[in-house]
Formats: sequence, structure tokens, C-alpha cells
Amino acid sequence: MKAFALRRTGEPPAVMDRPVPEPGPGEVLVRTTAALICAWDGHLAAGAPTGLGHEAVGVVEGIGPGVCPSYVGRRVGVEGHGRLAEFFRAPAAGAGLVPLPRAISDHQALYAAGALPTGFAAAEESGPPPGASVVVFGQGAVGLGATIAAGRLRGARVIAVEPEMKRQRLALRFGADVVIDPAYEDTTERILELTGGAGADRAIMATAAPAAATAARAGLSGGGRITYARCRPPRSSGARLARALRLIGEGLVDPTVITTHEFPFDRVDEAFTRLAAREPGMIKPVIVFPRH
Repeated sequence: MKAFALRRTGEPPAVMDRPVPEPGPGEVLVRTTAALICAWDGHLAAGAPTGLGHEAVGVVEGIGPGVCPSYVGRRVGVEGHGRLAEFFRAPAAGAGLVPLPRAISDHQALYAAGALPTGFAAAEESGPPPGASVVVFGQGAVGLGATIAAGRLRGARVIAVEPEMKRQRLALRFGADVVIDPAYEDTTERILELTGGAGADRAIMATAAPAAATAARAGLSGGGRITYARCRPPRSSGARLARALRLIGEGLVDPTVITTHEFPFDRVDEAFTRLAAREPGMIKPVIVFPRH
């Protein structure tokens, strides 16, 4: 099979040949149909050799010992590393593997398998009470997930901070009350203005920009706190993944508008390079795998 991975530390990732993995006890073998690339893959690429990709959907092709045969043929959404490959193994129970409803497309399900639950987790960890002011720094896919959860699910007033116009529009579409453009406004001054001088109750960091961290600290109220959006262990994401699927299925969220580019798997290295270079206008590239 083909897999996009790091061969050696310090070298760029590449598509390479690897044997199709054998599912072990309690595991399933998934044939990948689509996957997303995100900034976290770039962080992994700077470290030790590993498989890349952690948001994927596919079809169960095989099972290991102890797994019910009914798993074969199921469409599933899966979170976990090493998913940018034609096949991968995953635990049959828990660890972010969830059967997909027929009404949910592969494209929609990709966001439920990573970006949205990660944003949801950040908002839940932040814990804003209804009516609280929450500043979400960065409106990529994870930041938009935090905006949805803080505003629509927890009833907070959301202030989004984002310099890119396309992401600003998505933030408003997904529930932000106000968007601050740090390229044209002093973020701290604007936060204080919007909160009547009190400062924000919560700040959620979905960007690693140093200026954002500075503004977050300066724009908080005395009792406010900062939460950093980060990838959680897959075993903690199952409930959030299911919740994201429910929101999508009920028509409350259409995450596919976050997708800006689509690449076939044989061009995955190009997609990765362009995303890592922070190409303007690129938010989320979808990788589509060939049908066998």
C-alpha cells in the first residue's frame, strides 16, 4: 500500500510503499476513502519518523481476533495518527472510531473526526457560563469548532480574532458575535472596548502566533483564564465526535464550507507543502483516496 509518512528525522515526508497492516486482537483494518491534513501534521513532521494524518473516514475491510464480523463493510470516522495511508489499523472499541450514519457524507464526517471535537474540547475545558465573553484566537478548523461550541452550545458571547477574510466570514457564519482583524485593529484595545473595559472572561487559543498570546493575556478580566486548543488522546474524543456528527446530521453545522482545496492522494505531498507554507486562502485541504 501507499502511505504518506516521514522516512527519517529531518527529511520531508513522502509517499512510500509499506505493507498492509494486519489487525491485531480487538482491532479493525480500515480502507481509507478520505482524510484531512492539518497544522498538527506539520508539527509531527518536525519530529521523529511517523505516519501523518489523524482525521480520516473509510470502510472496515478486515477484523482482528475478538472483533464481531459485522464490523466488516461499516463506514467509520476515525481519529488517531498515521491515517494518510491507503489502509490503517484502529481499535474496534473506543479510541475515536465511530460508525457513520448514511445521511452523513465522507466530507462532512472528516470534520467530526478531528477538528470539530478538538475545538469543542477547548471550549468545554474553558467552561464559559452562558453570557460570558469568550475570545477565540484563530479561526481555522479547530478555532471554528471552538467558536461553535462556545457560542451555540454554551451560550457565550464569542469574539473571534482572525486576520484572514475568508476565515472571518466563516467565524460569523458559525456563531461569532464580533470579529476582530488584528491586521487593522489593536486586539487588546478592541477586546476591552467590547467588554466595557472589564476584559474577556475566557480566551481560547487556536493559533500559535506570539502576538495572539500577548493580546489574550492583556485582554482578560481579573478572573479570566486562557485555554489552549490541542489534540487530545483519541480515547477522550468519542463522545465529542458523536456530538459533532449529530450537529451535522441535524443541519446545525455544515463544516464542508471550511474545505478550501481538494487533492487526490497521489498529490498529497503537494497539499502538505502548500499548507505548511501557509498559502493564503488555504484552510483545510481534503485528500481523496482512490476507490479499490
